[in-house]
Amino acid sequence: MENRVDKILAFLQEIEKYKVIEREMFCSNLNRAESDAEHSWHIAMFLILFENDLPQDIDMKKMLKLALMHDLVEIYAGDTFAYDKQNQVTKKERESKAAKKLFSQLPKDLNKEFMNLFEEYDGTKTREAQIVKSFDKIQPILQNLCSSGKSWQKHKITFSDIDKYKRKYVEHNDLILGIYEKLLNDARGKKLI
Repeated sequence: MENRVDKILAFLQEIEKYKVIEREMFCSNLNRAESDAEHSWHIAMFLILFENDLPQDIDMKKMLKLALMHDLVEIYAGDTFAYDKQNQVTKKERESKAAKKLFSQLPKDLNKEFMNLFEEYDGTKTREAQIVKSFDKIQPILQNLCSSGKSWQKHKITFSDIDKYKRKYVEHNDLILGIYEKLLNDARGKKLI
C-alpha cells in the first residue's frame, strides 16, 4: 500500500509541471499565455455545463477524465500549436513516447487506465472521446474571443484556417456544431479573424 501511495504522490508532483506548460492562447488579461492545466479545466467546465444537452447515455465520468488528462503528455512532449505544420508531423510519435514515459510512473492499474484513456482520446473512436475532442477544438475559439483574438492575430490565422482544421471534429453532433458555428461567427462579427 505504501509503495502505491508513494507512486501516486510522486506522479501528482510530476504532473504539477502541467500548470506551467504554455499554449499559444492568451488569457483574458492579455498579459500571459494560457497553461495546459487551464485549458483542460476549461474543457471540463464545457462538459459539466453542457451535460444536460449532451446525449444522456454517455459516460460523463470518463469524459471528465479524458478532458483533464488529454494533454498531460505535453509535460514531456510540449504543446504543439494546431497550425504549426512542421511540428504536427512528429506530434503523434512524440506524444506516444511521452505517454509511456509519464504513465509508467503510476501503479500498474493506473498506468493501464491512463494509457487506455490517452489512446481512446487520440483515436477518437468512442462518442465520449469525440465529444471531448470537439470541445478541445472549440475552447481555443472561446479563448480567442476572451483575448481579443490575440493568438489569431499573432499567427495570422484566418477564418478559413480555423474552419478547415476544426470543422471535421464538430460535425458529429448538432449541438456541438451549433456552438462551434456560433463562436466562430461571433469572432468574425467582432473582426477578430
